[in-house]
Amino acid sequence: MEFANNESAAFAEIMNVLQKYPDFCRYTLKGEVILSLPDLEIRPERRKICSNSHEITMTKKEFDIFYLLAVNKGRVLTYEQIYQSVWNGYATGGERTAVVYHIRNIRKKLSNIPTLSIQCVRELGYCMEVETEELQ
Repeated sequence: MEFANNESAAFAEIMNVLQKYPDFCRYTLKGEVILSLPDLEIRPERRKICSNSHEITMTKKEFDIFYLLAVNKGRVLTYEQIYQSVWNGYATGGERTAVVYHIRNIRKKLSNIPTLSIQCVRELGYCMEVETEELQ
């Protein structure tokens, strides 16, 4: 058997062999999704954010906004997009104030992480920027 560095083919072949032996014990393990950013680790299933092994406590809305920005890092999200996603409803006019309030709190809690910033795009929304070390 040769797979030429093709993990999918190797996995498929292993599964085919296992199907030939129905009495073989099977275990299903669910892996936890972890979003890693420089100096930060986000565990959405546990709703936890850790920096250097220290947990950063956030409210439900703060976590939802932060996670939304993190999975869309480098992309500008409008006030309306953030509001609709986090509050599960259409914007009615007060969304900007609500989003700004929570972003201010998030920034305070993440102020000691220099590689991460939430940039305001004037009159539009927010964008998460992450500094990464460039290889030379």
